[in-house]
Amino acid sequence: MTELDNDHKVKISTILDSKGGDVYSISPESSLKQMADEMLAKKIGSLVVTEKDGSLAGIISERDFLNIVGKHSKDWEDISVSDVMTKEVITANPEDTLEQVMSVMTQHHIRHIPVMGNNKIVGLLALGDIINALLDKSLFQNELLKRYIKDWPKEGQ
Repeated sequence: MTELDNDHKVKISTILDSKGGDVYSISPESSLKQMADEMLAKKIGSLVVTEKDGSLAGIISERDFLNIVGKHSKDWEDISVSDVMTKEVITANPEDTLEQVMSVMTQHHIRHIPVMGNNKIVGLLALGDIINALLDKSLFQNELLKRYIKDWPKEGQ
């Protein structure tokens, strides 16, 4: 992603600091049944797929799951995660800005993006995290504008 020199931009690291860096993962050898159970138990929409050494192998989302279940309505439970996961994973890094990541997610039609720092997974952003960060930023800016207008000097002062 391109670098921006605006210091007022929200960095992804700031969002991860507030939401936490918990990342739920699954192995490529796991079955789709195991994946579905894990997503339901955690109430999440995607899992990062990691190798035994913790390296990123892919990502699998509820959309991937629905696509495969639609095609294999009777025998989906034994299909492995590696057969369905997205292997070419689009990632972000902690120094990227909120605007940069939003742009990438929109351009690629993705709702979850792993955040990588020093070749390790340091977090996962979902579309909801982006929306919450935008809302916080908007409310903060709104409050600043209200204070500015309230303190506006009257004519003759």
